[in-house]
Amino acid sequence: MMLTNLAAVARSAGLRVVEQPGWRTRGHGQMAGVRAIVCHHTAGARTGNTPSLGVVQNGRPDLSGPLAHYLLARDGTVHVVAAGLCWHAGAVRNPSWGNAYSVGIEAEATGTDAWPEAQLNAYERLCKALCAAFGLPVSAVLGHKEVCAPHGRKTDPNFDMGAFRARVAATPATEEDDLTPHQAAQLDLLVAVVGKRYDDASTGGGKTDNGKWGYDAGENTRRLIGHVSTLGAAVDRLNAAVTALAAKLEAK
Repeated sequence: MMLTNLAAVARSAGLRVVEQPGWRTRGHGQMAGVRAIVCHHTAGARTGNTPSLGVVQNGRPDLSGPLAHYLLARDGTVHVVAAGLCWHAGAVRNPSWGNAYSVGIEAEATGTDAWPEAQLNAYERLCKALCAAFGLPVSAVLGHKEVCAPHGRKTDPNFDMGAFRARVAATPATEEDDLTPHQAAQLDLLVAVVGKRYDDASTGGGKTDNGKWGYDAGENTRRLIGHVSTLGAAVDRLNAAVTALAAKLEAK
């Protein structure tokens, strides 16, 4: 299986997402399933938002990329790198923690410096969203240092995983809980309109006056997005959904 929902999962947590070109087909073959989320740090450069992105995506001389499904930037932006098998876990003490069954998250960090709170917050939200998407308990969020074989072979990530899991369990899955009732109602309206437009197009009733698919839906959606621009991260997620919808409608 290819995990082509990874960008949508990250957006569902209200995170800024960058989709690396070709990520949906990138990987060393297909995944066998998802049973764990393995957290890493890159041990990369001390400066820069994503100095390790090229290595995580393309690999290094001794190991071909991709080396993780996600790279988490220092500012909390999530870069989606691959949908298929990634070489991130290496030898593990339980097959369910191995590359074939685990989503790998590389976070840009030296392994010695303090972590920016924005990055830690994004790490927690991403893990919480992945647990929800794949039906995993928070106990399935593991550090590389916890899964590696032999024990002690790895030290990443360099924070307490028990405390991190507690924060994952406590953090909301999305930022929608912060919306006012009026904002939530506008968000529901936008989702309903987009869904109806897609249903109309799917059943042959969605052509506009100019005879083309999707133009009317796109215009109405853009107007609604204008009304809910204050929703911040929620609007970013909806913009991505609208883009995907427009592509589907254009293909009809």
